Amino acid sequence: MLNLELAMAFEDWAKPRGYDMQRNPADQQFYNVETRAAWLGFEAAHGPDGCRPYGQQLYAVIKKSSEYAHQGDKLFPVRVAAAPYGDYIVHGGVGGVYRKKDVDFYVIEDGKQYRLS
Repeated sequence: MLNLELAMAFEDWAKPRGYDMQRNPADQQFYNVETRAAWLGFEAAHGPDGCRPYGQQLYAVIKKSSEYAHQGDKLFPVRVAAAPYGDYIVHGGVGGVYRKKDVDFYVIEDGKQYRLS
């Protein structure tokens, strides 16, 4: 079973570096041998026996009602910090910063997504 949080972290790391993210639908393995090797290394480093961040990672998804909804409908890692302008306190994702009213927050525990109210 694929760990969703680990898979998302790998995707965030691998895509900007040009790795081919195509997977075999039957077994979810990467088609590209270089991507497969990178995944195995990433999994070893960040899996149960590797380095893991302490605590939970905060994720967000853009609300369908937001003016930014066209930017995507998938979870992305975020942090909440001082707004560079206006009330854009949510840092991360395609747009870089969002207002709290534009996103729903989640954490992932044991591969399950939990929405924060």
